[in-house]
Amino acid sequence: MSGIGALRRQLGWLLLWALVPLPFLYIVLPPFWLVAAAAGAWLAFRPERVLRPSAAVLNLAAVLILAAVVATGGLEVGPLRPLGHLLLLLTAVRVLMVDDLKSFLQSVALVAVVWVVAVASSTHPAIAPYFVASAALGWGFGMRLQLAGLGLEDGRRRGALPRGRHLAAAVVAALLVAAPVFVVMPRLGSPLVAGRSFARSTGFSADVDLGKMGRLTPSQEVALVVRSPDGRRIREEWTRLRGTAFDQVMAGSFVPRQTDLRQLDPVRGIVWLGRERPDLDRLVELEIDLLRLRRYLMLPPGTVAIQAPAPVAADPYGGLLVRHRRNEAMSYRVWVGEEPPSLAAPPGPRDLLLPRDHPGVRALALEVAGGLGSARARADAVEQHLRTGYGYTLEPGVKIHDVDPVAWFLLEAKQGHCEFFAGAMVVMMRHLEVPARLVAGYSGGDRAPEGDELVVRESNAHAWVEVWLGPDRGWVAYDPTPSSGVPGLGGVGGIERLRWTWQRLELVWDQRLLSFGLGEQIDLVDGALEALRRAVELARRRSVAVPAAALGALGVAALFLGGRWRRRVRPWRSGRRRDRGPASRAVARLARALVPVGGIVPPSATVRSIGRQAAAHWPGSALAVGELVERAEDELYGGDTRPCHPAEIRRLWRAIRRGMA
Repeated sequence: MSGIGALRRQLGWLLLWALVPLPFLYIVLPPFWLVAAAAGAWLAFRPERVLRPSAAVLNLAAVLILAAVVATGGLEVGPLRPLGHLLLLLTAVRVLMVDDLKSFLQSVALVAVVWVVAVASSTHPAIAPYFVASAALGWGFGMRLQLAGLGLEDGRRRGALPRGRHLAAAVVAALLVAAPVFVVMPRLGSPLVAGRSFARSTGFSADVDLGKMGRLTPSQEVALVVRSPDGRRIREEWTRLRGTAFDQVMAGSFVPRQTDLRQLDPVRGIVWLGRERPDLDRLVELEIDLLRLRRYLMLPPGTVAIQAPAPVAADPYGGLLVRHRRNEAMSYRVWVGEEPPSLAAPPGPRDLLLPRDHPGVRALALEVAGGLGSARARADAVEQHLRTGYGYTLEPGVKIHDVDPVAWFLLEAKQGHCEFFAGAMVVMMRHLEVPARLVAGYSGGDRAPEGDELVVRESNAHAWVEVWLGPDRGWVAYDPTPSSGVPGLGGVGGIERLRWTWQRLELVWDQRLLSFGLGEQIDLVDGALEALRRAVELARRRSVAVPAAALGALGVAALFLGGRWRRRVRPWRSGRRRDRGPASRAVARLARALVPVGGIVPPSATVRSIGRQAAAHWPGSALAVGELVERAEDELYGGDTRPCHPAEIRRLWRAIRRGMA
């Protein structure tokens, strides 16, 4: 195989490696990364066949590429999709045209950009070992390029793996470079980058607009973690976590009230939700880590008191709002009892408001429960009708603002996700003159094998209904969504232990890396400045400065003595190091210096041949080179002769350098 063929083959494998994360991302569509993968496979298995299209063909390809990028759109998810498509198609065409070293290096730069886009767009923990493996692979590829540029061949056998210490050094260097870049670089969470799409992922939202829901994608992102500090088993009824209720209905849009908020003052750090204050020892304490705060705290049924790190206010419908940075992590404690206090106010005119009186929806509501007398009977009938007569799907197919989403769901589609079921029941109950509200929160989760911890994901987000059944019973929860669409509680079988371990890893990844945003960056800078200020204050104190200086001097002395020990003692502990003494290593440096000036140093070159070439190139160094060659031959072929002293070899090398100059 020719030299350029070998480079093309390496380029193909590099491209295939850079494309590994893309099939697991939603940003780039499959046809585009498949085209790039086909180009990489062609280079890897047919490296000798070079594509040399004419200028007309290249112009036509450019037009087709632009047409494909525009036709697939992608602006609804930000500019990353069209730019990613354009990058992949250009890379696929460019790598196939590599026919010399210059075009090869240009294509390597494009492949590196593809790798950066793939890594930067990935959110799964598996990207960490992929990054580490990429560092090792990049080291090996760079070393081969360096050897090829110097005109040297890799002395190892074909296909041999790089040395372990070299790979470790490459990985450590990559991590040392990546850590500060990760800390200081801005986050890619703005709509200008991520975009906003009609198709979104599941998750809690502070408002519900059925006309903009569209298709939902289950999100496995961790939303919150509930744990029991005393090791109690988390009950199933505690897994229905309530955010707040939405009363205002506007053409399929449900909005919570942001007025008439009541500030809740803590008593000794505890916020009581009712007038009574029972003994906390008789209540069950739970810790909740909310990874992304969206104005509301999530509370399990029966919550009596909470302890939060920020001021808390209650809305008229039982939701607790907290003054904290949005989308930032927050930890708080709750105490759960058997009889929870009622935070929701009695119904008002807004709980019966219908902005659009759809005759078909009204007729359906009267048909289902119009003949029933009590509010409870009507609510039971509507709930049963929706559960049994409609299907659950995450792809309802609704068109934006074409029709009333509730009427479209009830009369035409007859399938949808939980927001459609809950919204439809609210509208039907109000047509029956029964106050009702839509409630948003989370349901179910994955419970730890010991039962004392619950991981709740965004796919566990759920919507249900609260119906007013009179002053005696108050607001009662109803769930019209079919059981197949209600997120449940995960099992804890034997295989679940491995799954739970992986989930804990994902949780740490989400908390420490994916949730690392501007707030964490500011806190990190503040912490560093505070640590620096304290260090300066301690250094100003004489009692601390003297021991610190002494410790610093001892550290420098230890490093110096350790280096001398390694140079003097370590070579005698290994026969391998004894073969490569300081003189032999100096000759190797001399060989590397010959290559840029036109010297020919094949792998089989002897010490004397290297010395003859060096003396011919640099006559002023001939004497020093001759002495160095003699010392190197004594080291390599003198039997048990000990290596020369490093100081003597350094003297000879300085004389050689002067002759080179």
